[in-house]
Amino acid sequence: MSPEVAQAMKKQLKAFRKKFHRDPGPGDPIFFDPDADTPQPFSEAKASEIFDEMMNVAKEANIRPALIYAMKKTGRIVTEQNRKLLSPEELAEWDAAIDEYKSMQ
Repeated sequence: MSPEVAQAMKKQLKAFRKKFHRDPGPGDPIFFDPDADTPQPFSEAKASEIFDEMMNVAKEANIRPALIYAMKKTGRIVTEQNRKLLSPEELAEWDAAIDEYKSMQ
């Protein structure tokens, strides 16, 4: 497990304990809906809402439009730090989305 993943897991464990006042059990999701009263995964609608918010933040932060397009197209945020964690197929999908954006310009 990379240090980044370990840190994210610790952060989620802390958030889970704070929200539900207990350690997660075997059936509990690691990434949970913070608005729910019980541990449950994000609904598809909630996940989509969060992703849309992230895209707006990316635009406001002047992230290159090709990257924003690839994020929307693939549902991933690829960085130099996390590239090594993706499969060759996932990277190819990302690179194809970048190329597709460039061909539309």
